[in-house]
Amino acid sequence: MLKIYNTLTRKKETFRPVMKDKVRMYVCGPTVYNYISIGNARPVIVFNMVRNYLEYLGYEVIYVQNVTDIDDKIIRKANEENVDFKTVASKYIKAFTEDIKSLKVSSFTRMPLASEMIEDIINIIQRIIENGYGYVAGGNVFFDVRKFDRNYGKLSGQNIEEMESQEGDIFGKKDKVDFALWKSAKPGEPYWNSPWGKGRPGWHIECTAMATKYLGHGIDIHGGGMDLIFPHHENEIAQAEAAFPGKGAFVKYWMHNGMIEVREEKMSKSAGLEENWILRNLLKSYSHNVIKMYMLTTHYRSPLEFNEEKLEESRKALERLINTLVNIRFLIESYKQKSRTLHMFQEHSSARADSEIDSMLDKCHNDFVESMNDDFNSAKALSHLFELVKKVNSIIQSADFVMADSMSKTLERVYNMINELGVIFGFDFEEEIMKITSRTGDSKDIDREEIERLIRLRQEARKNKDFKLADEIRDELYEKGIILEDRREGTIWKVREKE
Repeated sequence: MLKIYNTLTRKKETFRPVMKDKVRMYVCGPTVYNYISIGNARPVIVFNMVRNYLEYLGYEVIYVQNVTDIDDKIIRKANEENVDFKTVASKYIKAFTEDIKSLKVSSFTRMPLASEMIEDIINIIQRIIENGYGYVAGGNVFFDVRKFDRNYGKLSGQNIEEMESQEGDIFGKKDKVDFALWKSAKPGEPYWNSPWGKGRPGWHIECTAMATKYLGHGIDIHGGGMDLIFPHHENEIAQAEAAFPGKGAFVKYWMHNGMIEVREEKMSKSAGLEENWILRNLLKSYSHNVIKMYMLTTHYRSPLEFNEEKLEESRKALERLINTLVNIRFLIESYKQKSRTLHMFQEHSSARADSEIDSMLDKCHNDFVESMNDDFNSAKALSHLFELVKKVNSIIQSADFVMADSMSKTLERVYNMINELGVIFGFDFEEEIMKITSRTGDSKDIDREEIERLIRLRQEARKNKDFKLADEIRDELYEKGIILEDRREGTIWKVREKE
């Protein structure tokens, strides 16, 4: 059974969606005044994994993520650049869409903009006022926190008496803890007409409006970074439950990913690290698969340090896994080609090896599911995949390994399962395999055709006992980033890890 750590109750709970086979999930998206950072990318990657695993378990998932396209930060940026706020928002919405595409995560069911929700936002604010939880002051509308009788502070664990002012001293606020539902427009600011005059929505109300419109009340999962617990998510709860007091809890399970941290001394010492904090810059140096590996080898609730060493470790880990898949595919394809040429199949390999790998597959799958069911423990689940890779490698590289029809089918199951489980994390292993098999190596750009030509020359040299030439070819390939492994089935090549 899947268990999720619920921020609201501060414990792991067995996951039981409101509807039997359907999961409704809402995750807070970016405020579009700049390019998204690697920090912004973490919830995108984490909750893509959550959605994928829920679908793997058989649920239909409706996944909504918002975009905040009207906010103080966007207005400030527009003023700095002397352009309309829509120009700024449009530029960075486009950039965000491009970055998500580059990151290769599954699409959202809906990605609404705050500016598209004004009518819905106004309707919810009116409900809050009618229910006695909101008040109008000078064109502003505020949420009356002390009147809210459903335990304000229950998500963050904060006490009202100890809270600081959320938005400074805005004219007309009764209490420092009250927060804005609607802000009166200042001269030169964008605005919409409302029953309280010209203005724009507060930040928190947009998510309440979007979530309730597209997912209803009693959402299964609401996610975001830990920095959103207070005040944003705390205020979302208050708004939704004040607007719809008879509908029970706004959200059943609250999930929050840990933050990505950068040590100041590391940022200052690394010339490219600060620039690479922007996701699109980082994607120039590392594939989306490497970035996902870096993110998901740490549990989603734990903080994650951003540094180049960890990214390089992730790149090398991915290489080890991909090289194994390349070798498995080579063994399968070589065996099938050889069998077709000779018009015969070798019926049996080592029964012990077949049985051993089958047991490994069963254990890996069971351990993987058990880890993911434990609050989406991707770090532990990935460790089981790497353990499988290590053990399979030890078998196919052993001196007594025999390739046969049964082993070919067993290795196909290994290949398919690794790819299938990888998809849960958003990995595209086939893409990485194609990089190796179509154009491989280091900066000298040696391609697959050239590698295989040199391997054939080397095999001919060895047949003619010209071991000097054979060694020279091996060394040449090594310099170009290719390692050769001589096997009974032929010569396997793989990419050498960068030092």
